[in-house]
Amino acid sequence: MFRLFPHRVERPMYGLFGELAELLVRASDTHSRLLGHTARDRARIAPRLHENATTAEELTRRISNRITQSLITPYEAELLYDLALTIADTLDAMEHTAELLVLSRAGKLPTPLLEAAKLIERSAELTVEATWELGQQRRLGDFYARIRRNKRQGDRLTRQALGELYRRGGASAEMLALHDVTESISRTIALQERTGRLADLLRVKDA
Repeated sequence: MFRLFPHRVERPMYGLFGELAELLVRASDTHSRLLGHTARDRARIAPRLHENATTAEELTRRISNRITQSLITPYEAELLYDLALTIADTLDAMEHTAELLVLSRAGKLPTPLLEAAKLIERSAELTVEATWELGQQRRLGDFYARIRRNKRQGDRLTRQALGELYRRGGASAEMLALHDVTESISRTIALQERTGRLADLLRVKDA
C-alpha cells in the first residue's frame, strides 16, 4: 500500500543516538585510564575527554534537528531530546573530573573511585545496547533496572572513597580536591541513572 507519510520511526536519528552512545563508551574508557595514571599522564590524556565532550555537543545538535523533522509526538520528542542532552552531560561530567585532577595535580586516588570508573564503563556499554532498541522501545526491557543496580553500587563506592579519604588525612588542599573529584564521579553516575530513567519512560510510553 502507498504510504502518504513516512513511518514515524526515523532510523537515521536513532543511528545518531548510537554514535553518541559509542562516544560515551570511548570516553568512559579514557576516563578510567586517566583516573589510574599519574598527574603528568593525566595532563596528556585529559584533552581526549574534551574532544569527546565537544563531539557529543555536535551530535546532540544534529539529533535535535532530526527530532524537529520527525513525525513523533511532542512528548516523545521531549524525551528523546532530554535523553541526548543527558548523555552529552555525562561526557561533560567526565571531562570535569579530568579537569579537577589536572588542575589539582592530585595523587593516587582511593581504590573505590577506580572501581566506580569501571562501573561507569559498564553502564556506558549498556547504554549502547539500549540505543540499538530505541526504534522498538518496548524491547528496552530491563535496561533501567540494570543501570539502577549500577547506580546503587556506584553510590556505595563513592561513599567508601570518601571514608578512605578522611581516614587517610593529609593536606587540606589535597583532601578538598579529592572530595571534589569524588563528587564529580558521583554526578557522572547519577547522569547515567537519569539516562536509564528517560529510556524507561520511552519504553512505558510505547507499551
